[in-house]
Amino acid sequence: MTTLLVVVNLLVFAWLAYRSRALMQIDSRVLILSGALYGPAALTGQAWRIVSAIYLHGGLLHVALNLFALWQVGSVGERLFGHRNFTLIYAGAGLLGSCLSLWWKPAVFSVGASGAIFGLYGALLAYLVFERRAVPPELWRELRASTVAFIGFSLFAGFAMPGIDNAAHIGGLIGGFLLGAGFAHPIDERPGYGVWLRSLSGLCAVAGLCMLLWDGAKPAGEGFRRMAAEQRQTALFADADHELTQRTILLASRMRKGEVTCTDAIAQIESELLPGRELQLQMVTALAESVPNRALLLRYAQARRNAVVALERACATGQARWLDAAANFSLQAENVMLVLRLQRAEGARSRQ
Repeated sequence: MTTLLVVVNLLVFAWLAYRSRALMQIDSRVLILSGALYGPAALTGQAWRIVSAIYLHGGLLHVALNLFALWQVGSVGERLFGHRNFTLIYAGAGLLGSCLSLWWKPAVFSVGASGAIFGLYGALLAYLVFERRAVPPELWRELRASTVAFIGFSLFAGFAMPGIDNAAHIGGLIGGFLLGAGFAHPIDERPGYGVWLRSLSGLCAVAGLCMLLWDGAKPAGEGFRRMAAEQRQTALFADADHELTQRTILLASRMRKGEVTCTDAIAQIESELLPGRELQLQMVTALAESVPNRALLLRYAQARRNAVVALERACATGQARWLDAAANFSLQAENVMLVLRLQRAEGARSRQ
C-alpha cells in the first residue's frame, strides 16, 4: 500500500503539472478545479473535496517532501499494522485532518497528503506507547526519537511559517493516534476480541469527530451560499444597469436628432427602461441599512430612474429642458459611480 500510495500521488501530480503547465508551483485555479480543499466549495455541496485534496500537491518540493515522509513511515507502519489497517489509518487520519481544517478555518484552501502522513506517525507513536514490549529496546528508542522529532519539528514549522495547514496536521495526528491505539497488537500474534473491540472504538471515535467537526463547520456554508447569492445578484444588477444605461443614451441621442417619434420613445420608456430602473431602485431600497455604500447606491439608482422619467417628460411635453434634465441626472449617476470606484480602490490599497 505504501508503494501504491506513492505511485498514485506521483501520477496525480504529473496530471496537475500537465494541466498547469508548471512543475514547481501548480496554478491555484487548477488545484481548485481538480478537488482542492476549498471551504466555500466543500461546504456548499462538494463535500468530496475533503478526500480528493489528500492526493493533490501544490508543487514539486511539496510532493517530494510528503512522499519521502510517506515512504519512511510507511515502510515501518505497514508492517506493524498490516495492509488493511495501514490503509484505514491513512484514510481516516486524512479525513479528520480535512474536517479539522474546515472547522478551524471554513474559508480554507489546502492540498496535500501531510494530514494523512501525520496520521501514520501518530499511529506509530500509539504503537510505541501501547505495544512497547513488542518492539526491541534499541529499535523502540530509535523509532521513538525519529517519530517525536518529526512530529515536533513539523508542528513547530507549521506554527512558525505562513501558508502551512497545521490544523490538518493536528487532525491527522489525532486521528492516526486513535486508530493506531485501536489496531495495535504484537505482529506475531493474531488479534483477539479485545483488539477488535479497540479497533471498532478507534474507528467510531474518528468517525464521530469527523461528523462533529463537519456539523461545526456547516453554518459557514450557509454564509458562503448567501455570499454567492449576493455576488450573483450584484452581477445581475451590474449587467442590467449597463444594458439600461446604453439603451437610455441611445434613445436620448435619437430623440435629439429627431430619429424617433415621441410615441415610440414613450412606448420604449414605459415598457423597458422605466420598469427596469424601478426594479433596480427596489433592489437597492431592500438592502439592509448596514450594507456598505447603501446610501450611495440608492442615490445612483434614483438618479438613473430620474433620467428615464425626464426623458419621458421630454417626449410628452416636447420641451428640450427635459432632455437637459435627463442629461444632468445621468451625470449625477456617473459622479456617484466615480465616488464608489474611488472608495473601492482606497479599500483595496488599505488591505494591501
